[in-house]
Amino acid sequence: MNDSKITIPEIRLNGIPASPGIAIGTALVIGNRISTVDRRDILPSEIDSEFSLLDDAIELTKKQITALQEKVNAELNDQDAKIFDAHILLLDDYTLISSVKEEIKRELISADYAFFCKIQSYIKIINKINDPYIKERSADIMDVASRIVLNIYGKEFEEIKNLPGQRIIISSELSPSDTVTMDRENVQAFATETGSRTSHATIIARSMKIPAVVGVKPNLSQIHTGDIIIVDGYKGVVIINPSIDSLNFYAQKEIIGGKLLVELMEESDLKSETLDSHKVQISANIELLEDIKEAEANKAAGIGLYRTEYLYISRNSLPSEQIQFETYKQAAQSLHGKHLIIRTLDLGGDKMKPNLNSYSEKNPFLGFRAIRYCLAYPELFKTQLRAILRASVYGDVKVMFPMISCLEEVTKALQYLNEVKAELTRKEIPFNNNIDVGIMIETPSAALMADKLAEKVKFFSLGTNDLVQYTMVVDRNSEKVAYLYQPSHPSVLTLIKMVVEAARRKGIWVGICGEMASDPQYTILLLGLGINELSMSPGSINIIRKIIRNAKMHEAERIVQCALNSSTADEALSYSLEYLKTIVPDIYNIVIKGS
Repeated sequence: MNDSKITIPEIRLNGIPASPGIAIGTALVIGNRISTVDRRDILPSEIDSEFSLLDDAIELTKKQITALQEKVNAELNDQDAKIFDAHILLLDDYTLISSVKEEIKRELISADYAFFCKIQSYIKIINKINDPYIKERSADIMDVASRIVLNIYGKEFEEIKNLPGQRIIISSELSPSDTVTMDRENVQAFATETGSRTSHATIIARSMKIPAVVGVKPNLSQIHTGDIIIVDGYKGVVIINPSIDSLNFYAQKEIIGGKLLVELMEESDLKSETLDSHKVQISANIELLEDIKEAEANKAAGIGLYRTEYLYISRNSLPSEQIQFETYKQAAQSLHGKHLIIRTLDLGGDKMKPNLNSYSEKNPFLGFRAIRYCLAYPELFKTQLRAILRASVYGDVKVMFPMISCLEEVTKALQYLNEVKAELTRKEIPFNNNIDVGIMIETPSAALMADKLAEKVKFFSLGTNDLVQYTMVVDRNSEKVAYLYQPSHPSVLTLIKMVVEAARRKGIWVGICGEMASDPQYTILLLGLGINELSMSPGSINIIRKIIRNAKMHEAERIVQCALNSSTADEALSYSLEYLKTIVPDIYNIVIKGS
């Protein structure tokens, strides 16, 4: 008989690095709060009592969420506490509550079932939207729904605390409430199947210094409570049944990584300037007002991209001009003179709400979206432009039009902007008449005619997520062709070079706000191409700043020339990686290189 031990193979799962750090420990798998609610029919005589159950549950949920806000405000910061404002707004949504009560009365169904079904219909709409920044808000909505249903049942919301020692939390999804109430002494890290770098749970995780990996593929069902696992919050890797070699490697990486994080924070006040004195502005991408706090904490130079879609997608009716104005004004004032680039509504096709006159398209990425949608609905567009212009007197506000394909779109958008300026002038409403206007370069057509487009605007911002997708003709969300999504492909780099050179000839600056800006693999390439501003998720700022501070511009330019002459994306990227090994070995070994 063979008495040799059976070796369990190591399994690696990849996800999105959401909060930096390394954790080696024992898994604790937790389920979703509420996954289904059984239908329960009621009698007509029970309608009023179901209404009361719903009203009482809503009031109790408000108190619970307010208590969470106060906890976050006391233990973390006021900006993270504002994450729960959206939860309370949902509970105060008269249209939502009225429609639930109508369902109870018309269908003679219980309050828990009626509310759950209504919330599910909202989430179904959101989940059809192929935009992670909007899709991830379904976790917030389910957070509220779970609490209300549990309160109707008279049950307590189970918190992730009083753990039997240190554990790594594994779940399909974690809500902001889950993260806030975690046992901070014993939660080493967490990994989820859903979420992104900007989901509320991960924003809170970063504030709490808890390593996290989200959006893990294919799924986490292979992990069981008690399994030994590793979570790498730098690379976005989860390792099940790690080998001795992996355990030793990550134990060392955990020590070095902790030192790196401390070093990065200590250097956050230093300039983003190369060793040969070339300055690059590092800014932040945000979606919500509370994101500004994290941007400021990481010493962002400003906001290079303020996505405004959530203002529209988070409510049942269109946001008024006044609501938008107050939001943009508060953002501008919070930055204390730093620039705020507001991107106009980038909805349409796959990112549509019923109240925005949506219709189905076979290929939404090539259809009725972004600036095309806004130009087709000028009143909606002009309402947003009025709010932006009114806010422009409260800070360094700039406006940016997304998804430009041709000169006619820019001309028409500027026409509407001038009409709004004239209207505000007539009404004697103050605004910055010289507000800078920019456009996003996200299509090959825009890149190829950058010379002409540069005559119309003050700056370009490269949206590399779409630019790569359209250049390589690849759906970045399709697993079968994901290997073709190659930001370092020479064709992509050539288009970026054309845009930068066109901008220089016309005397305007160029930024980049796609994911490429926050990935340290590409920093040297973007530096060598002559990008003036890198705008990224706030959590990436300090790593990118350190790379720039240790690089030389003339070396980056040499590397770019080699990359442009390459035949493949891997070859082009290899020149950058070799240089990173030399100038920032700690970042290369911890953040870029695998075990």
